[in-house]
Amino acid sequence: MSEISSSKIICPQCGGENSIRADEKFLECEYCGSSVFIDKRRIVSHFVVNSNFTKEQAEGNLRRWMAGNYHVKDLDKLAQITQVSFYYFPLWYFKTKDPQGDRIHLQPAHSTPVSEIKNIQIPAGNLKPYHKSDFTDEVFVEADVLYDSAKSWLSQSGVNPDNISESSLVNVPFYHFYYLYKGQQYSALVEASSGMVYANIWPAKSEMPFKILFAAAILLFGLASIASFAVSFLISPDISAETVFFGEFIKIFAYILAAVPLTAIAYWIVKKV
Repeated sequence: MSEISSSKIICPQCGGENSIRADEKFLECEYCGSSVFIDKRRIVSHFVVNSNFTKEQAEGNLRRWMAGNYHVKDLDKLAQITQVSFYYFPLWYFKTKDPQGDRIHLQPAHSTPVSEIKNIQIPAGNLKPYHKSDFTDEVFVEADVLYDSAKSWLSQSGVNPDNISESSLVNVPFYHFYYLYKGQQYSALVEASSGMVYANIWPAKSEMPFKILFAAAILLFGLASIASFAVSFLISPDISAETVFFGEFIKIFAYILAAVPLTAIAYWIVKKV
C-alpha cells in the first residue's frame, strides 16, 4: 500500500506522483511502470461533481416541479423567486461491500434543513478529483460534520463500518432558490448536475376537499347499495338467492351512475385546488 494525498498517489518504488481516478484500485506508475494497489479504506478522497445547468435552466426545472400534482394550483406561475445562490454542498460518500454487492451511503457534511439531500444519486463516473486551482473557495460550503461523526451516523442507521471499502468527501453543486407564495417564504434546492429538485416543505394542495369527497363517496355508494336491494325486494318480496343476485346486479349499475358525478367532481377539485 502507498501514501495517498488528495487525488495523487506516491509510487513506493520510485517516489513518482501519479493521479488516481474514482473506483481505481490498481494503477501502473507513469514513471517506473510498477503496479500499485490502492487501499482506499484508510484514505478520504476529495471529489466534486460537475455542474451541468445554468441558473436559468435550474429555474426552469424548479418551475416544472412547482407545476406538479402535489403542489397548489398555479404555484409555478404565482411563486415569486426572491433569491438564488449557487454553491457546492459537501457530502460524506461511503461505499460499502456486502454479499449483495456495492452500496453507496451519503451523509451531509454540513447542517441542512433538506433531509432528502441524502437520497441524491451520484454515479461514480460523475466524480471528478478536486483541484483547488479550478475553483474559488467562496462557492464551497465548508464541511463542519467530522468524518468520525458521519461514520457514527452511518452505524446508527444499521450499516457496519467494517464494511466500508471507500470514503470520500464529495461536493455537489446546487442552486438554492427562495420564493414567496401568498406572503410566506419557501425554499428548494436544484441539484445542478442532474437537475433534480429537493425540498422538505412546499405549498401543498389542501386535503380537506379530497377528504369531503371521500366521505361523500362512501355515503353515496352506501345509499346506492341500500337502494339496490330495496328495489330488488320490492320487485321480489321473497328472500331468496335470486333476490340477492338481482340486488347485486342492480347495485353494479347504481355504482356506475354514482361514479360519474364523483369522478367529475374529483377532476374539478384537482384542477381548482
